[in-house]
Amino acid sequence: MTSLLRWLSEEYGVPLSTLKLNARILRELNLLSYGSMREKRCARVEALGSLVLRLLWDEPEETTIRFAV
Repeated sequence: MTSLLRWLSEEYGVPLSTLKLNARILRELNLLSYGSMREKRCARVEALGSLVLRLLWDEPEETTIRFAV
């Protein structure tokens, strides 16, 4: 995750600290998941994050919300 954030920082001129903070916020909101320093794994968009992305990309026909009754 850190190498991707470093690349994004260099490519787009966004401070690395800003990218790390935003990644942590997205993880806390259950939109994104990724590993830690000890347990490395690739970043992944969670189901809720996929829903948000579909809404942002204006794909409401592919967006369904199911509630347990």
